[in-house]
Amino acid sequence: MTENKLIFDVSRGMKITIDYNRCEPAKNNDPNPRCGFACVKADRLYGRNALKIENNRPVLSNPNPKEIVRLCNECLACEYDCELYGNNCISIEISMPELEEYRKKKL
Repeated sequence: MTENKLIFDVSRGMKITIDYNRCEPAKNNDPNPRCGFACVKADRLYGRNALKIENNRPVLSNPNPKEIVRLCNECLACEYDCELYGNNCISIEISMPELEEYRKKKL
């Protein structure tokens, strides 16, 4: 965790960041936030429980990075539901090193 953010890597060059400064339940220490912990609910519905609620904030369900890589199925639901129901505090970066080469060929 850096600068009040939870940052973790998942497979295939994907990095997920949860900004606790923008996360309503984490910022206000609210056990019943307006968003209803949409990110954790989405992860439970579409993913495989990589996130859990601890101290009124979404955290990783397992401290082992290899286990998080196994659990996260890269469904992007946590980011989408946070944007839809919360304060848009989750960002997902996907590394695509071949993209520039592909664009050069096509353009």
